[in-house]
Amino acid sequence: MRNGITVRDVMNREFVGLSESDTLAEAAELMRSESAEAVVVLRGSVPIGSLSTLTAMSALLDGDRERPLSELLEPPMPSVESTASLAAASQRLVSRGRSQLLVVDGDEAVGVLTSRDVLAAHESIETAAAESQPTEPLTTDGRAAETMSVGESTQSICEACGSLAPELSDINGQQVCTDCRAY
Repeated sequence: MRNGITVRDVMNREFVGLSESDTLAEAAELMRSESAEAVVVLRGSVPIGSLSTLTAMSALLDGDRERPLSELLEPPMPSVESTASLAAASQRLVSRGRSQLLVVDGDEAVGVLTSRDVLAAHESIETAAAESQPTEPLTTDGRAAETMSVGESTQSICEACGSLAPELSDINGQQVCTDCRAY
């Protein structure tokens, strides 16, 4: 992957987070509605732990739905700085055997980076690289014609979904593609 792409360029700015005073029932409902594998437990905007679906399910089976998350805390998700290179974050995902990393700016949680985000970014980069490679066009009789130089891609990466787009718009301080503008 190219060294210039950072985690901030491809991360998802939305993540499932709750306060340590929220209850297990609230966490379970949010995890179900968002199809989340885990909840980030926050004190203000600082992550202090997490709650996995397995721990939530086990606690629900024990029957204490009103138990505060502060009593069920698991260690925080592995994190990565938003300014880290995408290549370094990819290696961290693989080495930790995780499908997601919490993205932080200092102590503050700002998003998540999932293996899907990394794959989508990699695919976009590969596609853009392939499109910018010069090809040797053939004449009608099958002989190689003069090679034309192909300029660099004029596409940019959408900050919401991570895909390459020919045109981005500034929406709430994010550069987003046409598909993401509707959200």
